[in-house]
Amino acid sequence: MVVASANVCNVLLMRYSSLSSGIDVYDKTGTVIGSSQVAAKQAVTFTALTRVILSAPILLIPPSIMAYLEKTKFLRKNPRLRLPIHTLVIIAAFGTALPVATAAFPQESQIATTSLESSIQEKTSDEFLYYNKGL
Repeated sequence: MVVASANVCNVLLMRYSSLSSGIDVYDKTGTVIGSSQVAAKQAVTFTALTRVILSAPILLIPPSIMAYLEKTKFLRKNPRLRLPIHTLVIIAAFGTALPVATAAFPQESQIATTSLESSIQEKTSDEFLYYNKGL
């Protein structure tokens, strides 16, 4: 919980300028329509959720696996291998969790034009606009 909270705080601090000034929204051809604070808020929310999703498996999987492995005869006979095996388990958990977390929300996200600021709605007739969520 603490790691997830720290990740959310980090995203908010690092993306504060995006929240205050907005991020570019563009149509399907890539033409920038304007800068939207509504899209920025959605992008920061998705990015924060991605960080929370990323931290959960990394904090839950290795302890579970290591609790099982430490009871095996192999690790009891070879206690010096505990650290290298633990490191490999953590790398495997991170290597698995990272693609899953980043795929949870697409990098290029779409947002309904009707949910954006009226100044942007006036500039386009498209039903949806797009923005880069960020990492």
